[in-house]
This record gives sequence, C-alpha cells and structure tokens, in this order.
Amino acid sequence: MMRRPVMAMMVLALGACSGQNPTQKPSMPQLALQPILYPDMTQNKLYGPACNFVAANGGMGAVFLAQADRGILKLDDHVVIIPLASDGATLPQGAHTHYAGPLYAATLRPAPGSAPKARGALIILRGHLSITDAKAQPVYDADGDIQCRPS
Repeated sequence: MMRRPVMAMMVLALGACSGQNPTQKPSMPQLALQPILYPDMTQNKLYGPACNFVAANGGMGAVFLAQADRGILKLDDHVVIIPLASDGATLPQGAHTHYAGPLYAATLRPAPGSAPKARGALIILRGHLSITDAKAQPVYDADGDIQCRPS
C-alpha cells in the first residue's frame, strides 16, 4: 500500500532535481522558420497570387507563402514546397487553408470573426499558422497576419 505514495514522491523528487515540473506539459518544438525573401522568390520562381503569413512578434518577413497549388516555407536557408491538400478551404487570391506533403503539413486559417482589411490591392486578415511533421506532431504554431496579394 505504501508503494504508490513512495513512487509518486520519487517522481516529484526526480522532476525537481531535473528542473522540470512533472505537471507541466513539455513545450512544443518550434521549427525555426526563416523569412521568405525576394532572392528566394526569384531563385525558386515563387511568382503569382498568394497569401503570406507574417507571425506576430516575429518581424516583418513572411514565413509561409500559400499559393493555389503549393505552400512554401524556408528552413535552414532552403525553400521547402508543400503540395496542396484536397481538404482545404479557399482563401483570397486562390490560396488555400491546407497543404500536406511527406515532410510537413501546414494549416493557415483566418481567425474567427477576422474582418478583411484592404490596403490597396492587399487584403489583410488576422490568422493562425500551424505546421505538423511527418508523424503529425505539431512543430510550429503562431498567430499573425495573413496578407493576400494578387501577384
């Protein structure tokens, strides 16, 4: 009968020694997405209508680009293409909400109740980007702006 309380105390003690709180969820690993810059666009021919995702508190650069047939992100100075998934909804400029490939799946959603704001030809919405790895484990999750442009 005494084993369970003793084991629980050992788990708590080990957690305290390791600096971890056993009741706290481990933090989600975050992909280190890099901004997709003009040289990336020209070298990889990423032209055309799209919606860019700019993470809040992440600078001014877009870290995800949603086009009609593909999603694009940049990791370790390499552009990664994610094919369009068949179950995604349509966003402005022909972009979609869901892309899935062998390495990553990305979901780009406008925030509930987010009203589009127009700035010239640009349409801006509050939104959320989540990315999972090949094992469907979350590896990126951020709020920010979805900026849709005609070309």
